[in-house]
Amino acid sequence: MPMESSTIEQFQEELQLWKHELSSIKQQIRHFEQQLEEMATQKLPRNLLAQIEHFQNLFICHKEVIDTLRHDLPDSRQKVENIFNVQRSVKNDSQHALSERMNTFKKIFNDVRDEFKNFSSSISLQPVGA
Repeated sequence: MPMESSTIEQFQEELQLWKHELSSIKQQIRHFEQQLEEMATQKLPRNLLAQIEHFQNLFICHKEVIDTLRHDLPDSRQKVENIFNVQRSVKNDSQHALSERMNTFKKIFNDVRDEFKNFSSSISLQPVGA
């Protein structure tokens, strides 16, 4: 459910929360990429190497989405005020759109993260040279 900020201060807090969440997700992706690099050095069957490449591509796409979302979040007080004032005049449509984009991204990332964790644990169960 999207947050509807009624004051500029609430909107700023919401923006800061989103920035923190994006930063945290980017750190998780870096960790997952390191795991993928370690997996890629193992002697694995081609189908597992294809899955490693699949996750590498997913993480590249997710980092691009993070960069786009981060770019769309205002930094300066003036930009925050402008967006907030425009939102109030259009019944929070802009804020709702940002909130929906964040929620959609987080849901998709959580699904990918869970899929990667399942894959990662299956790799660690594979006998070496399998």
